[in-house]
Amino acid sequence: MEREPLLPRRLATHTWNISLKRAAALQNRLAAYVRLTPLVGTPNLVAGIDSAYDGDETYVAVLVMDLTAGQVIEIKCAHSGGATLFPYAPGYRAFREGATILKATKRLHHQPELYFVAGHGICHPRLCGNATHIGLLLNRPTIGCARERLVGQYEAPGPNKGDYSVIRYSPQAPGVVLRARPDANPIFISPGHRIDLTGTIEQTLRCLTKYRIPEPLRRAHIEAGRFMRLKRDRVI
Repeated sequence: MEREPLLPRRLATHTWNISLKRAAALQNRLAAYVRLTPLVGTPNLVAGIDSAYDGDETYVAVLVMDLTAGQVIEIKCAHSGGATLFPYAPGYRAFREGATILKATKRLHHQPELYFVAGHGICHPRLCGNATHIGLLLNRPTIGCARERLVGQYEAPGPNKGDYSVIRYSPQAPGVVLRARPDANPIFISPGHRIDLTGTIEQTLRCLTKYRIPEPLRRAHIEAGRFMRLKRDRVI
């Protein structure tokens, strides 16, 4: 069996506060280590990762759900501890959130088998969106889930929950536009790392309830906002 390649130390421990030019070059290098492979088994412990901002400060929540029980079993949060120095720029979200995400995931007592990450996966100009970047650093399966398109063209998916259309961009950057509920705008999903497009669609559908966003990610979004407000108001 082919082993999943681990990142070289220089990539796994890279700095986050770099120029846009160096960030783009780093994404290009990281993309060479991405593996879009089928999941082994059906994940039960599934996490969502999302963030909230207060000015330039970043607040991250990682929420783990036991899908069999339908319960949240762990929530860990982290704060950037000051202004996020990397500028906002489409396609570079990981450089604003990545350090804080890793801080939060290191606090987990459970080991998620799959992560939903707010942002894009491999359907990205340099094949390394937020979900891909985090998946590589954690060496875990990840799915990118976004509310808006980043690259490519697509036809609107059908009106029913589960309808989807392929994003036309690059065979190396698969992604789909998925109708998560009949009365809502679609979401944009793509594999991050260690999962293929089929698995990405299947696991997203599996984690959808009555809302537009997969449940672990939806709840992580709520927790990130709550954490931000509590921290800002110095309740915690």
